[in-house]
Amino acid sequence: MAKRRINKKIKSLEERNKYGLSWDYEREPEKVVLDCQTRLPVLKEIGDNKVDNGPDNITNILIEGDNYHALSVLNYTHEKAFDVIYIDPPYNTGARDWKYNNNYVESTDSYRHSRWLSMIFNRLKLVRKLLKPDGVLIVTIDDHELQNLTKLLEDFGAKNLGRVAICIKPEGRRQSAYIMEAHEYALFCSWGNPKMRGLNVDFGLDFPETDEISDFRWEGLMRRDAPREDRGSDYWYAFYVTSNGGLSVLPSRDSLEVYPINTKGIERVWLWDKERAAINLSQLKATNRKGKITIYYKRRKQEWVKPTSFWYGSRYNANAYGTRLLKSIVPETDFDYPKSLYSVLDCIDLFLPENGIVLDFFAGSGTTGHAVLELNNDDKGTRQFILSTNNEGNICTEVCYPRIQRVMQGYKINDKDKLGLGGNLRYYQTAFVPAAQTDKNKELLTKQSIEMLTLKENTFEKVTANPEFVIYKNSDKYTGIIFDQLSFIKFKKFAGKLNKPISVYIFSLTDDDFSDDFADMKDIVKICSIPEAILRVYRRIFR
Repeated sequence: MAKRRINKKIKSLEERNKYGLSWDYEREPEKVVLDCQTRLPVLKEIGDNKVDNGPDNITNILIEGDNYHALSVLNYTHEKAFDVIYIDPPYNTGARDWKYNNNYVESTDSYRHSRWLSMIFNRLKLVRKLLKPDGVLIVTIDDHELQNLTKLLEDFGAKNLGRVAICIKPEGRRQSAYIMEAHEYALFCSWGNPKMRGLNVDFGLDFPETDEISDFRWEGLMRRDAPREDRGSDYWYAFYVTSNGGLSVLPSRDSLEVYPINTKGIERVWLWDKERAAINLSQLKATNRKGKITIYYKRRKQEWVKPTSFWYGSRYNANAYGTRLLKSIVPETDFDYPKSLYSVLDCIDLFLPENGIVLDFFAGSGTTGHAVLELNNDDKGTRQFILSTNNEGNICTEVCYPRIQRVMQGYKINDKDKLGLGGNLRYYQTAFVPAAQTDKNKELLTKQSIEMLTLKENTFEKVTANPEFVIYKNSDKYTGIIFDQLSFIKFKKFAGKLNKPISVYIFSLTDDDFSDDFADMKDIVKICSIPEAILRVYRRIFR
């Protein structure tokens, strides 16, 4: 017995990559993975948490449960379905910020990096099947696991599309021993050749005025984020403003000299250099309010631009647009370190089409869902999100869900009503059925798979339900689930009155082909035998 174990270990070591990332994966297997050898995950809908803003709204999904189990279910319901998968996994700082097998991982744990790699490896194995051929995976991370993550993605064969450093805390983390970190990373990768939409630098802005060139808005020409370096700078110079608002970069009689100095007396610089300003004076104006002269320029629509590898600006501030924003929506929460809404929004918007679907299986406070709703509100798109998070510390029930629900339906901020952004939501919890493939368990899996099948088909409105079959629909199609083959005639009589295509799932202890039974409806009916179709997927991922 001991010799057999030694030979097995030797074979395992020989099969490891000769060059690449290696860690002690087998030392302590993850319990949620082992669970699936004896229990198969399914979904159970929590109807009381449904958000319904009408049939014209897109239905989004929130799954409460371990994300490994949620990903397993999605491997059946959403194979090759996602345009973008965005995740913000634990950074493994050693500050007890995540658990492995129900135990916090601490800085003194000598297997800390192995545990993190095992956790992320198990989930990345399930991710590739979920992305469309040209889909994009986005992972945010900091320096603690950056190198390991980069190498792991290489080992999975992912193509590196680039890495962005996002300044989320301009003042830096004061608890740092030496250099105060002010940024984190967003890694973009794919197994295909995705098209990039670009960075929408005009997001959320109105351009109410029009001239012979284009729509524009007036914005201040003084840069608020750039102090003056020296008096010789091309961006430090004076404008000369006359009493009737005339502008020049040359001195003139009775004109007022205006330098880029803010209200606190701090010397800044102009957005344009002197030469550009002199050529484009017609694109500038000066206003005088209570003796304070401000220079404005016509900002024109830029829309999509190619992003750089460093993102800096107030919109990415994790305190202003993460912590404080979340607190304004869910005042009763004290959630630590939520992402800036705009960090997530800009990341996913690079590759997510207006009718695309995005998955976040480390959903946390629900920032990704919020970002999708904002994008749809901005351009009237039909993007859909699926979020998954556990409920440790009631993060799903008391943070993520109420945030999404309030953003959809509206909430109060400083005693003023904030209008909802619309959208529908279905809320699920992961549940389990026994994995042993007995006839009894197959029947149980079929009965417990209704939510999985309606999610797969995106048909949530119940048409009819009885012990023999159920039917659901959306605006384009129907889904039928038949539990009793003796009810075929009754089902076909009912389905024959429907005027849209119908996907029919039929319970069978084997893997019967029922196409002959529905040959007279072949133009509108698509047949699938269950639970074998589900079990095939589970055998692949749990083997």
